[in-house]
Amino acid sequence: MASSEAAIQWSEEELRDNVGQLFIVGFHGHVASDHIKKLVTYYRVGTVILFSRNIDTGEQLTELTKSLQEIANSSGHSQPLFISIDQENGLVTRIKPPVAVQLPGSMALGATNDPSNAYNVAAATAQTLQRFGINMNYAPIADINSEPKNPVIGVRSPSDDPETVGRFVSAQIKGFWSGRVVPCVKHFPGHGDTAVDSHFGLPTIEKTRFAMDQCELLPFRRAVTEGVDAVMTAHIVLPLLHISLGAADDSNQKLPASLNPDIINILRNEMKYEGLIVSDCLEMDGVRAPYGTETAAVMALKAGTDSVMICHTIAAQVGAIEKVMAAVRSGELSQSAIQISGRRIRALKKKFLASETSDNTKVDGEVQIRAQTELASNIYGKSTTVARSHQGVVPISSHTSSKFLFLAPGKLPKGSGVVESGKENEREMHTPSTYFDILRNYDLNIEEIRYHDGVSLSDTSRNLIDEADVVIFATRNASLSPYQRDLGLSLGKRLGEKMIAIATCDPYDFLEDSNEIKNYIVTYEPTDYAFRSACDVLFGVTQSSGTLPVSICPNKHNITSGSNVDIDRVWYMWQHIFPKWPIERLQLSKILSLQDTRLYTHDKGFCLAFYVDAREAKISIIGVLPAFRGQGIGTALMKTAQENMRSERSLLSFGIGSVFPRLWPGVPIDFPQSDKDFFSHRGYRKSTAPTSRDLYKNITMEVAPLETLEKVSKSPLTFSAWSKNLEEECLVKQRANFKNIGWVKAYETLAAKNQHHEVMVAFDESGGQVGWALMCSQEAAVTAAFPFLSLLPSKEKTGLIGCVGVDNSARGKGVGLALMVKAIENMRDRGIEGVLIDWVVIRGFYEILGFEPYWEYEEYEW
Repeated sequence: MASSEAAIQWSEEELRDNVGQLFIVGFHGHVASDHIKKLVTYYRVGTVILFSRNIDTGEQLTELTKSLQEIANSSGHSQPLFISIDQENGLVTRIKPPVAVQLPGSMALGATNDPSNAYNVAAATAQTLQRFGINMNYAPIADINSEPKNPVIGVRSPSDDPETVGRFVSAQIKGFWSGRVVPCVKHFPGHGDTAVDSHFGLPTIEKTRFAMDQCELLPFRRAVTEGVDAVMTAHIVLPLLHISLGAADDSNQKLPASLNPDIINILRNEMKYEGLIVSDCLEMDGVRAPYGTETAAVMALKAGTDSVMICHTIAAQVGAIEKVMAAVRSGELSQSAIQISGRRIRALKKKFLASETSDNTKVDGEVQIRAQTELASNIYGKSTTVARSHQGVVPISSHTSSKFLFLAPGKLPKGSGVVESGKENEREMHTPSTYFDILRNYDLNIEEIRYHDGVSLSDTSRNLIDEADVVIFATRNASLSPYQRDLGLSLGKRLGEKMIAIATCDPYDFLEDSNEIKNYIVTYEPTDYAFRSACDVLFGVTQSSGTLPVSICPNKHNITSGSNVDIDRVWYMWQHIFPKWPIERLQLSKILSLQDTRLYTHDKGFCLAFYVDAREAKISIIGVLPAFRGQGIGTALMKTAQENMRSERSLLSFGIGSVFPRLWPGVPIDFPQSDKDFFSHRGYRKSTAPTSRDLYKNITMEVAPLETLEKVSKSPLTFSAWSKNLEEECLVKQRANFKNIGWVKAYETLAAKNQHHEVMVAFDESGGQVGWALMCSQEAAVTAAFPFLSLLPSKEKTGLIGCVGVDNSARGKGVGLALMVKAIENMRDRGIEGVLIDWVVIRGFYEILGFEPYWEYEEYEW
């Protein structure tokens, strides 16, 4: 249906220029083809993507990128091209040796358990790309490999743990920035939990919004918070996610995320992402088969995508551009939306690209390659993981008489008569022939057997296996290859500890088969560097320091909730977790007894959360005993709280902080950064709003400066403590003026306890109530929810001023200031020596009376 936007105002040339800038196109060949020249010059495409098919030598690649920029410049482009690539490293490496150094991929990096390695590899990758004139990288992978049989992500992801993925993605983004290469995280909203490759079909992930929030969306939320410049969408269908969005129109439910405005709006509207949104290639069968590439381009842009990718076919590229132009002419596509996307692209080019193509010949490639070779060798060494070693078999003892045998899956020889599957979407199941050459560096007499699907081992091969002292059994994605698994398991049962299995790609090959496979090494990618590192570990040249970044089985923690609470245990843990914020056991008991409070406990930690109202909840305390941190206990506590409380009420938000009970309104700024990172790793972002403060003043000497007292004395207002007969008018006006439920509830609580004297009231000249302030001692009913008053200098003689409110009719007339003075005078007369004003965001008002910041908090938002 055509929009109501006014008729198109662009000329045909302007239309082509604006639309072309939104396209990412690829081509074939080592030099700029006539097709790519036409796309850049006539159709004005703004981004070119390169593949291995475009790369021969370093000199050739540099000349190619230079020529592309020259074509754009000479044809009148106002900015250089984005020249992009998928240089994820590891399994997906477009610029391969010897043109560039092979660098570790994401799961190998995850196995080092050190995000600084991810930063260094990304920085080195950026250096390489810049040397060859490439300025955008479709990396890092932010998908979580939560499905072990995932045919498209696998070791391209750092881990199956959301927090780990978030940390490594964040480090890689910063590494690419350091080399002035645009990073693009992918594949939003998360491609990790699928058993279908979207290159060849359209996967469906049946997960709810809550489940996605706990897993897939976390790394993307963190990347957005940290300012990532581009996000790529995925060709996946998420029907339950769409239902949980509550969209009135369910016509989008079966659309892939890349074409679905409801899902793209999660990124744009909910996460407040302002950067570039890029589609995955629209020639992938996940969208081409059901919609057609040309139509999908229009659908993607209508859904909110800024830049669409068509990598391979000139007919599809031209057809899509023409179809988008036609959609703009007809009003089906908004001209203003095209302009907004264009502005995002131009702004990103201005940020990262020089006005002229940089001279990359000045970079010393040999020096760069030597440094990166050392870096790669070091990190591959750190990533190699000995998952199991029976009685110290790994490393192998050095016996010159030992006979070594290497078994690995090989390509079927032509004419063997065995029929291959021919399915392009299957991962490669053979290992490189270079592996045997690498092994011969450690033992010249080692022998090799190549085993094949459907081909039984010969008698000669069986004899060699029986005669060997050590059998090295290599696999390539055996978890997806029955013939490899069956042979490995049968040999493992027969050979026992003399067999050592090496998974040269997926770690899942024999991850759970400890009974059959006694010795198990994992390298995470089928590259020579990774295999050489495994051999170094195997033969004792280096020690293994890698750790599995995926779980053998889910780490289950026993989290309990409900009224049957061991308060003594929780109180004990509190003292050890938060020693600078002690709490009395009685106070803790009172807090836990409040109606909307929920407590979740583990033997080594606890989480305290509460409902603010019917649609909002907050986690106010979460802590794990110091010796047991880093084991997933805190994550399990948080997830349990969020899941249980969402099941009780239809919550719109789940924040960090507290209202009533009033513990911390946010995260104290003096908490260690590692504690703050706990929230960042789980999808929360630090707000850009001013910090909130708790203000304190000793009132034994003076209530307020003399000039303030004189001003108040001339006020026509009168003041008195609240009383029963003032209750009805007060509560009516409180409810009319203040929508904060906790605020009004504080007055209602004091009234119910007949503690009216804990409130100061201001009256105008007619006797009407125009202002109110809590002026509570520690005996007041509401201060039971403020456990930290006794930590202030005046300790048990500290009072609380809060909920200072002025009727709408009397604001701006000095009522609040006078009310504060009278409340403080009353409190001092009652023996109170110090006053806390909690959760203050405004600056300058309370300071007039001499209050100073005592505690300060940062707000973290979801």
